[in-house]
Amino acid sequence: MRQLARLILIFILVAIFLIGLSKSFYHTLGLAGYLPDDYKYGDLYRFTNLVQFKQAHVTCPKLYPTGAPKASIALYAIGDSFMEPGSVDSSDFIAQRYSYTHWNDQKTIRLDTSLHNVLLIESVERHFREHLATLITNLSIVQSSIPNTPASMPTNDLVAFLEGTHDSRLKVPEERYDNVLFNWPVFLRLKEFKAWLNLHLFDRTHAMTSLSPDRKHVFLNLDTDSTLINSNFNSVSEEEITKLITHLNESFDKYRSLGFDEIYLSIIPNKTTVTTPEMGPYNHLIERIQSDTRLKVKIIDAYSLVKPLGAEGYQKGDSHWTCQSRDLWLRAINEQLTKSRIPSIP
Repeated sequence: MRQLARLILIFILVAIFLIGLSKSFYHTLGLAGYLPDDYKYGDLYRFTNLVQFKQAHVTCPKLYPTGAPKASIALYAIGDSFMEPGSVDSSDFIAQRYSYTHWNDQKTIRLDTSLHNVLLIESVERHFREHLATLITNLSIVQSSIPNTPASMPTNDLVAFLEGTHDSRLKVPEERYDNVLFNWPVFLRLKEFKAWLNLHLFDRTHAMTSLSPDRKHVFLNLDTDSTLINSNFNSVSEEEITKLITHLNESFDKYRSLGFDEIYLSIIPNKTTVTTPEMGPYNHLIERIQSDTRLKVKIIDAYSLVKPLGAEGYQKGDSHWTCQSRDLWLRAINEQLTKSRIPSIP
């Protein structure tokens, strides 16, 4: 019996090690429901564990479910978490073909000249100045008949760990282990109690977050710390606006010359920009970029769409917006796609 107990313990420890080590294994088990979802109540709740911001994630309805007619358009998007799989996919667009590339990734593609090829550049406000500090180079266009594929395939997690250097082994993500071991309901209750004590006794929250003065809203500290380039309260000079516009226009010229028919830009406002702009002097980055007469790209104006919603436009315990805001934005994109060319819809 003691021998069996040892074997079971060894099996559990090895399983936990592999789950934490392998991103693909971790996500596979998570999708199957065998692991707790560490983003179930939002990314900001995940940091703070403040129960007043605990709100279960809602799956938003798709705009174009399977079988819906599509237009003869190929939409290529460069974006961040607002467009990641799980938030947005091909069933949200009227385009016949859809391809997404994260700002951190590179992809090689071949444009289909029988389709109307559109590039959508999406960036959340907090990272816009970083993304456009240089030209956009995420997509490489080839003329051959090779299929659209990422520029490089990721190395197997386990192989990278076993064959890697000592430094690479130190980078095994601890967050996955923390979720596997300590993100079950009983541990969440303990974390929530600790967070309550820290807030009410020491007026302290997680270092990556901040609260509104009335404590009714929670934000990423990147958005509220005016000393950081990510904050909408960090001043932006006219010289920097010119540089950002220049890089946008040069990127426009580049991708137009490579075969794109149209190029759109959409800047997603920070949560603070919409819910609590009174927390500091707003730099009006979005309006200054979008209204600049030198800009060549077409604008999908997310700011004007969600600003009237105020606090209702963003999730309580998350830095991302609600289904209502998402729906307004996606409909605006699809409306622009429809206008871009009177495409044939079978």
